[in-house]
Amino acid sequence: MTSIAKSVIGLEELGFTTKGSWKTLGAGLLGFLALASYAVYLTAPAWYLLGVGRPVLPESLYPLTAMVVLFITTAGLTSAFVGATVGLLALWEVLGKTVSFGSVRVFAGLSYLFATLYPTLFIHLYAAPRPDLDPWLLAHNPDAHEVLFGMHRPVDLSHFVLALIGVGLLWGLGDRLRTNRIAQAAFVVVVLLTYFSISLTLGFHSTLLRINVG
Repeated sequence: MTSIAKSVIGLEELGFTTKGSWKTLGAGLLGFLALASYAVYLTAPAWYLLGVGRPVLPESLYPLTAMVVLFITTAGLTSAFVGATVGLLALWEVLGKTVSFGSVRVFAGLSYLFATLYPTLFIHLYAAPRPDLDPWLLAHNPDAHEVLFGMHRPVDLSHFVLALIGVGLLWGLGDRLRTNRIAQAAFVVVVLLTYFSISLTLGFHSTLLRINVG
């Protein structure tokens, strides 16, 4: 088990046990938190309608509790991406193949795309259309209408734009991704933003389902 973990994950070879790499990961995480928090602020009207914590918490805390839920969902999708990558590498090792940084990038890219496309398609395939909400929200809550209808499509599109950027960084930079700290931090930010954008879409659809017209 020890030899498999060392060969598959290769933390020392990939630089993830060094002090500099953890600083890079921290910088990427802080960059993501700043951008994600701003996104929650911009979409606040939707979270008042979603009402996470109602009726226990006051209305002023709804965006904050929604942000916690969005971050938890983002963490779950990111964990699925990491787990799938490690699982594929372990299988590669069991099959007697050599694990290199190149194979790490290939399996990470496949896991990243799967963890992006599968929940995105699932959300939209099973989303219940509610055409009555568009005119009703426009008349009664234009701010929420702007978020749930005006921003919805751009957020959906961002999944694929971010995925293309992430794959471009992962497969396009080659071994430079192992040594370039800026590229590493950028990849961390892009991955987290990809799954956060999916969480936003899930939150939008949840809000639309909970709105009572009338």
